[in-house]
Amino acid sequence: MANIKIAATIAVKPEHRAELAAVFADLVAASRAEAGNLRYDLHQDIADENRFVFFENWRDQAAVDSHNASAHFQNFLKAIDGKTAAVDIVLLHDVSDNGN
Repeated sequence: MANIKIAATIAVKPEHRAELAAVFADLVAASRAEAGNLRYDLHQDIADENRFVFFENWRDQAAVDSHNASAHFQNFLKAIDGKTAAVDIVLLHDVSDNGN
């Protein structure tokens, strides 16, 4: 089965940016340690410091499901509740010819 890639964009409320940046860093570290994770990166928009983008690569849907059920992901969801302006999550399959 093909890898599942995720692009998750989170716009945080400015007054919560520093707090959530630390929460995001913890999520990255814990997610990278998961068995089904192939890559988990966090980026900050150059033009908008309140906008963060996660790029994730998972072995398969079972790995995504396990991640979503994990304690660290559930804690992340609680930590961001009410502190974001927008959340956009897109699940993707690579259709380019690079073999990924």
